[in-house]
Amino acid sequence: MAITSSPSDYDNSYHTGTGVAQSYANGYGFYTDFKAVAHLLQVPEFGNTTFPTVKQVGEIIKRVEGIVDDKLKRNYRPIITKKEIHNFSFRNHPGQTLYGGYVGFIQLRQMKVRKIVSLLVWEGSQYKEIASAQAKIQLHDGFRDMHSIILELPNSGASFELIAENTISDLANTEFCNTFGIKTTASEITSLVNEDFPSTAQYTGATSPKSLLDSTNGNLSLSDFFFAQKEEGNGGTVLISSLLSGDDGADCVIKATIKQTCTTVNTNTSITVADSSKLKVGMTVSGTGITGTTSTITSITDSTNVVLSAAASGSGTNVLTFTTTDEIPNACTLSAFTDKEDMKRDGSYWLLNEEGRIFFLQDYPYHTRNSVLVSYIAGNARVPAAVHEAATKLVAAEIIRHDDQSILIAETGANISTKEKYDILKKEAMDILKGKSDIVYFLD
Repeated sequence: MAITSSPSDYDNSYHTGTGVAQSYANGYGFYTDFKAVAHLLQVPEFGNTTFPTVKQVGEIIKRVEGIVDDKLKRNYRPIITKKEIHNFSFRNHPGQTLYGGYVGFIQLRQMKVRKIVSLLVWEGSQYKEIASAQAKIQLHDGFRDMHSIILELPNSGASFELIAENTISDLANTEFCNTFGIKTTASEITSLVNEDFPSTAQYTGATSPKSLLDSTNGNLSLSDFFFAQKEEGNGGTVLISSLLSGDDGADCVIKATIKQTCTTVNTNTSITVADSSKLKVGMTVSGTGITGTTSTITSITDSTNVVLSAAASGSGTNVLTFTTTDEIPNACTLSAFTDKEDMKRDGSYWLLNEEGRIFFLQDYPYHTRNSVLVSYIAGNARVPAAVHEAATKLVAAEIIRHDDQSILIAETGANISTKEKYDILKKEAMDILKGKSDIVYFLD
């Protein structure tokens, strides 16, 4: 039986009053933190003026947590696995699944699955998505006309605007570059949604990961709510999945915007635009001279004239923003967030989270080889005391390895060399991790 929690688990709630949870830059990791390391070493807590600084300790913690994951072959922090490929074998005939409960199953490489982000099954001519609440944006030849992509949480919640930039020297970490082709732009969008170091850095010269926050709602991070990947076999289409629980993400909203220089006349519903062929009836119009934020295009008169649902509130020439939830002609086509997930015992598939095993019932691959692509978030939600202790000792060992002073052991009053202290901490930590590693049995 899986242990849900223990009073001995590592609990970092004592520092949540500082406004940070897991933040390596502030010295807080998933398995340990700078305070626990300082307490182990019996030294004053690290700060911005100490050596190492609290930020440098945070970087060590991040490295150590990766070492712990590799050693244990499992993780106690949320890790996203992208497009893990699996073969599929029929265990039961589709007509005999009433009592068997499944046609076949796959075993994921990670256990403790928190969420299936994407589950693609090959059905003869294409992959079919059967998991997550997912939206789609398909780029067309005029993709550079698009100004931005907007991802919005349910109930008009936090909103993230991904702005396009066609000048490489002006490209910010909060933007995606559309200077090159459709497929490169799709890769840029994917990196921005996932807040990754861009795979296109060799073209754009990027030197740091993408990052996008909603500063009006407590600095929420885009990648905490959405995950993007390019559609298999179509590099110009980006699939965006909600990371909200279950089908909650179906209420998320995707939009795209285009900007044009337009002329308005006060109290008149007709405006002059730069090019109406790039606009569409139903688009929302906003900007200087437009009444409120709900004015929409009701008709397109000719190449430079359109009619709005509400009269303009001023006269003049300004850059207006046109927003759509379905299409910018010749630039992009949007598909709204749709709940594709039917995860239950008698649904499309069902999941044993603890074991990382997916059973297929109603929707399943038609072929056996390389027929399933899975993206998922895995990681045990609890951090056992042993993992916390091992991580803390490994961080402490790394710190004293660069120290040229001896460490005073309070219990004995004796001095020991830093090398001896390093060896002790490293050995104790590795012994702990060895005892926590999984044992794999092969049954014939």
